[in-house]
Amino acid sequence: MVLSFRQESDETDRLLALSDGVIAIAITLLVLEITVPDIPVGSQISVLPDLILEQWHEFFGFVLSFLVIASYWVNHRRVFVHIVKHDRGVVWLNLLFLLMVAFVPFASSVFATYPGQLGIMFLSGTLALTGFTLALLWSYASWKQLVEEGLASRAVKIQAARYLASPFVFLLAIIVAAFDPSFGILTWLLLIPINAALQSRLAANLEEDGV
Repeated sequence: MVLSFRQESDETDRLLALSDGVIAIAITLLVLEITVPDIPVGSQISVLPDLILEQWHEFFGFVLSFLVIASYWVNHRRVFVHIVKHDRGVVWLNLLFLLMVAFVPFASSVFATYPGQLGIMFLSGTLALTGFTLALLWSYASWKQLVEEGLASRAVKIQAARYLASPFVFLLAIIVAAFDPSFGILTWLLLIPINAALQSRLAANLEEDGV
């Protein structure tokens, strides 16, 4: 039996289950990109710690990608906390978001292999696009009035700003890395204070509105 439009729009369990599964697999695949170093022929095993330290960029790429995907999962969960029903647009935008999430392990691998300007810009670009798709999903749902009633427009705008903060930081990292790769990496650290500030403001706003 074909579901009516009302029944289909209210069915979000399978949508969320698919999203959680794809994100969990993407996070798991990240660690597979960390390679075990080969000890040169004739060398002692005592050189292994130094060889592992030389792979700092692989570990850094893994931690960064893990934290960003985890952050996007948290934001994705918050999106669907407020979305009470969905249409085909939400379904396809959610799939677009998952497409980008599934691509992150490859981008992380590129950074691990080429930790210079190319790797930084490629990973930053991928993470930026991933964040933009999530922001687009939220903007579409709020525009189509698929979010819960009583959610103030100010809260919607703050939420949108929070979803856009990370991708804009990654875009800034691309620009900075074009001139200095080291400062491009440091730009990623801006994610911490910016997201913390927006989250604090959003929490205060929702508390005021009683949401």
